[in-house]
Amino acid sequence: MFPQRSSDLYRTPATHQPPPALELAGNLEYPNLNVADLNARLENLSPRLHDCWDSIAINEHQQIALATNRREGSLWWGMFFGYRRSQLNHMSVDSADFKLQADHTVNIVRYAENDVLLVALGDTRLQAWSTYSKVRNLQSPYCLFLLGEACAHPTPISHLSVFNADRQKAVSGSPDGTVNVWDFSGTDLVSCYHSRCAHTDKLTALATPSGLADKFVTCDRGGCARLWDVRAAAPSSTCLYEDSSHLLSFTSAAWAAATELQGDNYVYIGDYDGQVHTVDIRVPKKLAETRQYFDKGHVSQLLINGPHLAAMSNLPSSVKVAKVQANHEFIYTHQDTHTRLTDAVWSDDSTLITIGHGRKMVTHSIK
Repeated sequence: MFPQRSSDLYRTPATHQPPPALELAGNLEYPNLNVADLNARLENLSPRLHDCWDSIAINEHQQIALATNRREGSLWWGMFFGYRRSQLNHMSVDSADFKLQADHTVNIVRYAENDVLLVALGDTRLQAWSTYSKVRNLQSPYCLFLLGEACAHPTPISHLSVFNADRQKAVSGSPDGTVNVWDFSGTDLVSCYHSRCAHTDKLTALATPSGLADKFVTCDRGGCARLWDVRAAAPSSTCLYEDSSHLLSFTSAAWAAATELQGDNYVYIGDYDGQVHTVDIRVPKKLAETRQYFDKGHVSQLLINGPHLAAMSNLPSSVKVAKVQANHEFIYTHQDTHTRLTDAVWSDDSTLITIGHGRKMVTHSIK
């Protein structure tokens, strides 16, 4: 039989006389019988490069923006930094040209113009920052100035792409299917095109063309790809492809570079089974070509660089680069690149930079 007075059995021993709560942090003589010593420890909020490297961007001046986040414990927050290309081998908080600590995670960073950085935060906000200006500070031109801020997504932004043909316009998407086209040519960040239900399934990919500023493509995990025209009076889209067999699940997309024969009409779409599909926007509802890129893992990201298509995968993490005009011939392969690969960017015609968890940054030279 258990004793009737259980409080006598489980009461704190008389020999347990810990110091006040504020002195318990790091004390090994009195282990944590409750959460008093844990609550006494102050949160380390000092600026630093966190363990999770989540997003990277580069502009024409070879200025690199990097977003890192603390994704552990009850408090998640992040920072973004700016470095010159020459600083990549010795990045630190002090060596950054600019840096900003955020109250929330920094999910995505993308350069619009060379001196304008778009930042998508974990609380659904999208911000536009000026990163360089000799007018504001001649002695230290790398300085941050907030140009605009908006909340037009009910959930955090998961995809953000800038139109190469018009660097003052960008499109963002969130998993709930909300899509926004942003215009920051004026004095503020304005959503000029908005759709609250772009897809009936989870939105998983978004791609913009290299030579146009009025079209973009979105995909979802149900195997549906849609083509959008920003010039339309009301937000609307046409079905580019829909998997009636329910066997495909799209995960990534990239708009092919314009060529003399194909024009600006080809879109590459990656799926959960490691395949990359080619779709011609002039011939909707039909896959022009399908290639197997990965035997294991899904295609997490696609990046086009002229004739080269870089495909990234997770579980396991790996990178493959194919020459698309040579029947998707693989010219580069790298296995176990990161513990988890999160983002990548082409720094020039033959150099791909990937970031992730584990091995934070890897440079891939394509010969």
